[in-house]
Amino acid sequence: MPELPEVQTIVSNLSSLKSLVIVDTKVYNTAPLKNSNPKKFNNYTKNEEIIDIERIGKYIRIKLSHNKNLLFHMRMEGKLILNNNAKIVSTKFNASHLRLELIFNNNVKLQFYDSRLFGTLHIYDNGEILNSAEIKKLGIDVLDKNFNAKYLFDNIQKSNKNIKTFLLDQTKQTGIGNIYCDEILFASKIHPLTISKNLNITNCKEIVDNTKTIMLKSIKNKGTTVSSYVDSTNHSGNYQQYLEVYGRNGQKCHLCNNIIQKIKIGGRGTCFCPKCQRIIK
Repeated sequence: MPELPEVQTIVSNLSSLKSLVIVDTKVYNTAPLKNSNPKKFNNYTKNEEIIDIERIGKYIRIKLSHNKNLLFHMRMEGKLILNNNAKIVSTKFNASHLRLELIFNNNVKLQFYDSRLFGTLHIYDNGEILNSAEIKKLGIDVLDKNFNAKYLFDNIQKSNKNIKTFLLDQTKQTGIGNIYCDEILFASKIHPLTISKNLNITNCKEIVDNTKTIMLKSIKNKGTTVSSYVDSTNHSGNYQQYLEVYGRNGQKCHLCNNIIQKIKIGGRGTCFCPKCQRIIK
């Protein structure tokens, strides 16, 4: 968390930074800086203009002038907050979780909060970023037109992994996390423990179609807030009101009234309806 819809929402928020110039940086904890240090980071970014912001999988790429880039990953609890009034923000976020900030020429700050210290920030020039270890390993984006039934079917043919584990593998396809994986499999009526290679092309089409539908609907609703997620303007998402199985263990299925169950798959809590979702053999 956040997953594709939440990251896309943050990217849309950050578009307001375009054309602004970074005049200073402050680093309060070096843990997020994976290939720099405070001095190098400040020298790299100071007086650089924000050219564009885009999403690459679950990563946020901030393009700077002079072919420079910042590459953020939120991991579990990271938050990028646009702040033009520190007093307001400080009442809503724990100041001890503020790890670094970019300060712009209009006095706006982009602040990175992370209570767990799992979030990352890399600096890369244009010639490096797409071949970086972080980006090069990523599979196809699930909103890409080439993520289709044939692509998924071809990639599961030799996989003995269960379908939930396969869909969460960011080296195969990128953007799906725990919340949306449960929702996609419920919409596709497929049990999460189904072995991937047992799915046919029709099953794959259902997964792909439901993936795109759910992701786009969640983006429209500014993502899902089930615990602490807020976007860069400190607003919660709204998609949680549409969740069918995730977080609903012990409650009745909206379709069949059976009880939603929760099991562990690959260390992830997994919610599903035992009646609506069948294991395909």
